[in-house]
Amino acid sequence: MNPFYFGRSERPLFGLFTRGRSTPGGVATEERAVLLCYPVGPEYLRAHRAFRQLNQLLNRSGFHVFRFDYACTGDSAGEGVEASFDEWVDDVDWAMDELLDTAGVDSFDVVGLRWGAALAALAARERDEVGHMVLWDPVVSGQDYLDEVLPGGGVEGTVGIEGYPFTAELRAALATVDLRADLAEGEALRTSIIVADDSPDVAALKATLEGRGDRVTLDVVPSPGSWSEVDPFGDALIPQDIIKAIVDRLRNES
Repeated sequence: MNPFYFGRSERPLFGLFTRGRSTPGGVATEERAVLLCYPVGPEYLRAHRAFRQLNQLLNRSGFHVFRFDYACTGDSAGEGVEASFDEWVDDVDWAMDELLDTAGVDSFDVVGLRWGAALAALAARERDEVGHMVLWDPVVSGQDYLDEVLPGGGVEGTVGIEGYPFTAELRAALATVDLRADLAEGEALRTSIIVADDSPDVAALKATLEGRGDRVTLDVVPSPGSWSEVDPFGDALIPQDIIKAIVDRLRNES
């Protein structure tokens, strides 16, 4: 396990790199690496156990793995009220370059959860090093997300959502995101959409990606555990079935 800071000198990002293990049936560690992109806000904290589990399973399958905190989140520099959506997209771009250098690979795969899926997909539009992108329960519409977490709307200034600050500027930027339109152009990728529940938005996203030339699969994987919920002891649950599906998808590309 190798924790370190990288990126801009004025606002460095915290990253964690773990090397893949050579195992029977695993992929060659020198050939495959994966970037993990967290969700944001309260979903960031609830996703940690699931991401650790996913990280470990990918390592056991021979993948190098890099995960990191966006600016103004987690252990990266910056205050929550300074968070910028455009900067988060740039952070993913920085992380992609860092993974290439640290793992010593020419290409890599990406797994993003919720807003992490949106950020990764937006950052990858002009990257030709991405081999396989996995969008896990992606936020397709930023406005729909805001309507869900802030029912009724009509608020001004900075709003706290379960202790995480969302400024008016950040909310305005999130509201403009619509992957059904934003991803109509860009590098054609091998893309897997993996969700716990199907929805018209996800089907429309699949159609958008197919329209630009992506090879897309959509898997609905109901899971007895949800990364966004907690058990009676206050710990986030781990969606084992979805995590296994993600690892299987990436392994099958080796």
